[in-house]
Amino acid sequence: MNPIKMNGSTIAAMLQSGYKNLLAHLQIINDLNVFPVPDGDTGTNMKLTYQNGLKTISDDDGPVDQILDEFARGMLFGARGNSGVLTSQYFRGFADEIKGLREITVQDFAKGMIGAYKNAYKACADVAEGTILTVARESIENALPSVREEDTFESFLSKVVNMMKISLDNTPNLLPILKENGVVDSGGKGLLTIFEGFLAFFTGKEINIEEELLEQEQHSHAKEPSIDFSAFNENSVLEYGYCTEFLLQLLNSKIDIPSFNINEFIQWMQEHGNSLVCFQTGTIVKVHIHTHKPYEVIEYAQRFGEFATFKMENMALQHNNLIKEEEAKKRERKKYAVIAIAQGDGIIDLFANQLRADMVINGGTTMNTSVAEMIEAFKYVNADEIILLPNETNMIKAAEQAAALFKESKVYVVKSRNLQEGYAALNMHLGDEENGKEVYEALTSGVEAIIPLTVFKSGKQAKIGNEIAPKGSFVASRGRKLTNFARTRARAVIDLLNSVEDINSHDVLFIIYGQMMSDGEAKTIVEHINKEFPNMEVGLIKGQQDVYDLLMGLY
Repeated sequence: MNPIKMNGSTIAAMLQSGYKNLLAHLQIINDLNVFPVPDGDTGTNMKLTYQNGLKTISDDDGPVDQILDEFARGMLFGARGNSGVLTSQYFRGFADEIKGLREITVQDFAKGMIGAYKNAYKACADVAEGTILTVARESIENALPSVREEDTFESFLSKVVNMMKISLDNTPNLLPILKENGVVDSGGKGLLTIFEGFLAFFTGKEINIEEELLEQEQHSHAKEPSIDFSAFNENSVLEYGYCTEFLLQLLNSKIDIPSFNINEFIQWMQEHGNSLVCFQTGTIVKVHIHTHKPYEVIEYAQRFGEFATFKMENMALQHNNLIKEEEAKKRERKKYAVIAIAQGDGIIDLFANQLRADMVINGGTTMNTSVAEMIEAFKYVNADEIILLPNETNMIKAAEQAAALFKESKVYVVKSRNLQEGYAALNMHLGDEENGKEVYEALTSGVEAIIPLTVFKSGKQAKIGNEIAPKGSFVASRGRKLTNFARTRARAVIDLLNSVEDINSHDVLFIIYGQMMSDGEAKTIVEHINKEFPNMEVGLIKGQQDVYDLLMGLY
């Protein structure tokens, strides 16, 4: 395949090929994570973000600018983690650059890539070179001088992919932590993988996905919310009708498509149902209607074509959810509300029931909360001002993006990088603050008041200074910097505390222990600390988090 212009159907297929390649290389990208625990894996975040973009495309045969605009919008709301946010901003910049074009040339694509990387850079307050940003920028800047007017998409993308590889291979020279761990940037690898998928579409190269992974993917698409069938049984009366949605492909075999009158079609639908949403894009008609007689709607629609997609639901089975949504809307509006993201039953309970968080979103390290999920939480709390604690470094950008998109309230994002900082922040929330800004300032002071310390079992070999921590050893860190390792948790904790320069000037330590530890082992570790540091007051919290063995905060 060697086109010099791309229409909507071609670019939609190219985007699908990029996704398929991302899926095929998911584990490779995740394994580039420099921190030796599964903390919001880059590949998974990029996959979920990209997947949400594809789901949002309404018409694969539409104009290129419409497809890319919908794709970028879906990515924006589905973005998870730093890599997901930056990828969404990249494609948002691309879509903005080619606005108004039904088809695009190689030169338009190149222009889109320039707008894409510039928009991604704008999304970062503190730009770090040696990341996905560098790969996005250098690939097009270095490819442009060799682009010729006669280039096809295959030859152009081949040049871009080669430049991406060169840029990615150089990332360890720009970011010391990559060189220390002997890896390249995972976000940059993800972007390269997407573009290799684009190129594969034009060359016809087969993308092989492991059967197991493909099966998991199919199951993930097949998951549907559980239905409460008690809402409609043998004694019920059909009160609400059926929510009927479909994409209708108009067919030349049934009608003369140019003569199809969408206004007459809409008028007929209005007479046979309500809550109608109906529009035509190219030869596809999108319909959403509530009707008591869906068979009439189906029969009428089939006069003009056949269904590309079709969904029908008894609205009585949706009613409980609708009631809950309405109750949420009716709640009295607050002056301010605090939302925290946390993982672990003990931590969630602590944040919600003892530390005055109005809402706790279950998410974090192993499954980063998406922008859309944060926005839903903003709606739910119904407050003039909202203070959000992401409690994970990898979710701060997504939190800021959600805050910028939400217009119904003023949203403050506290830059809490872990659950320890989130806990310390909420301890400063006394409940007597006058407004949201005061709450934000109090919580921020809490974040700044502690030194976050962590001990976890290493999921892979890790380099710490000049030593190698073997897989399965207990590794300690101060913030994101790995400090020491040991064969036991207790030894790792004691060595970690001794590595703090002015440890004797700190007199309070709280410990949140995870589900992989028994109560007895947690108490034994406290005894070791009391023996080594007799003047230190130690508080123990059963967090039940599933990745980090010990989350500690030193005052």
